[in-house]
Parts: sequence; structure tokens; C-alpha cells
Amino acid sequence: METTPHKKTKAPAPTPEEIERRREARKNEVIPPGVSRREWKKQQKLQRWEETKDKYRQDMRLKKKQQRERKRERLKHDGEYRNSVVKKPKTQIATDVKIAIDCEFDDLMNQKEIVSMANQIRSCYSAMRHCQYELPIQVLSFNKRLKQRYETSNPEYTSWKGIDFQSERLADLITPENKHQFVYLTADTDNDIQELSAGHTYIIGGIVDKNRHKNLCFNKAKEMGLAMARLPIGQYIKINSRDVLVTSHVYEIICRWFECKDWREAFNKVLPPRKVVQSGGGGGDDEKECDDKDKEDEV
Repeated sequence: METTPHKKTKAPAPTPEEIERRREARKNEVIPPGVSRREWKKQQKLQRWEETKDKYRQDMRLKKKQQRERKRERLKHDGEYRNSVVKKPKTQIATDVKIAIDCEFDDLMNQKEIVSMANQIRSCYSAMRHCQYELPIQVLSFNKRLKQRYETSNPEYTSWKGIDFQSERLADLITPENKHQFVYLTADTDNDIQELSAGHTYIIGGIVDKNRHKNLCFNKAKEMGLAMARLPIGQYIKINSRDVLVTSHVYEIICRWFECKDWREAFNKVLPPRKVVQSGGGGGDDEKECDDKDKEDEV
């Protein structure tokens, strides 16, 4: 017996009656003095979320339970799918390499970007658990809205293993004696990294900003006197923009590189096919937010 994967269904289009009801509601809106329509809409959206979040979370728990049941059934009956599932390794190979995600840019992001950043860190955690190599993560400057986001939507993060959430800043970890062990990964340097060395901590900028803040990580690393490097995208593939990758993609590429020791293969395994133009040459800026999977992520 072979089962087919569950297909997502689109929400039905609003009926003419619903459209008319929305028009009437908009006409009757009373926007408080001194508040723009845009801000008023944000407030209304947040209020609707507060009113419906309990039911939404209950529905999501049921949906995830059903997804797990479908997956179990498919694993039983679909041998090809069963062989394609990536299993978590029982043991991981030590690397003596650490990854730090520098989240000292909290104030430069809006709430939607904070949500996206939280999702990316969660993706990094998932990649870390499935990687054949040991690449522990330190999340630094975890002390503002990003922390609040986790405490409300992912309170189980405190029990995650292999990832350390710290309120300390990057500057608090660096001394004149250990500075040479830190490398800030930024697309704004010309120094392509060829391999990741044991005994080093590689820093990834924890920010989602649609490239509003030019040279942000580069300037910070320069002020701190840290070594800088970038992943060698331009040497192996060409993507549709500049060589700025989202935080989770950088971490996943590092994981894949350790597993295959081939940058081209690592890039092609991680980057979405729509972003890759062709093999060889080029470079670019994939400053795209991770897809926010849940309605909750839009708040």
C-alpha cells in the first residue's frame, strides 16, 4: 500500500456578502485621534490575535498530531519515503568548532522581523540536531524582544540541548588573549573562507532587516578588531542577488560542509533552487526572511 502526501488546501475566497460586510465595517471604523490608519490596523490585528490565539493554538496542536499520524502511516507503507527521511544521528563527531549568533540588533528590527529571527534560530537548532557533526550554538544578547518571543511562543527552548541562550554580549566573551579565535562571518568582506578551523568560534549576525542596514556586521567586527570572512558562494554558484544569506542558511551550509567537505554541494543542498541561477562565478545577497509558517508568526 502506498500513501500520497497530504496536500495543503487554500482558504476559501470571501463571499460577496463577506466582502460587503468588511466594507461596511471599514466605513464605520472610528480611528482614535493621533493614530494613523496603518497603526490602527496593526492594533486591531493584534487584538484579533489575542482574542483567537487560544483556539488557534489548540487547532495547531491537533493539526500537528494529524501530521505525525500521517507521517507514521507513510513510513510504514512507503519504502522510498522511509529511505529519504533524514534521521538524527545517535552520536555526533566532535569538531571543536563553535557557532555564535550575535543578536545585539534587536532594536533595529520590527516585530515581524523578530518573529522571523526566532524562527531562524529554531531552524538552526533543528539542523544542529540532525547534523552528523557537533556544532554547538551560542545565542548572544538574548535579552530583549527575541527572548520575550521565545518565552511566549517557544517556552520549551530552555530544555534544548546543544544551544546556549545567553544575555551576555559578544564583547563580553572576547579578551585580548582569545580574540584570535573569533571570526565574524559577513558578506561585506572580500576574504573567502576555505575551511572552518578547530578551536575557533564563527559568528553569524542575528538580524533580519531586508538589507536596510548596510555593512552592519562588517562595521561591528571592524570596530572590535575581529577577523572577518565570508562563505565562498561566488567561487561555486551564482544566486539571484548579493551574497547575504539569512542566518539559518549560513548555519545549515556550515553543517553540510562538515558532512561533505564540498562548498558547492553544501550550497546546493541548502539554498532554495529558485535562488540559484547557474553553477560557477557570481555572488549576491539573499536577504530574504525565512518563511513564517504559522499565522502566529505574523503578529
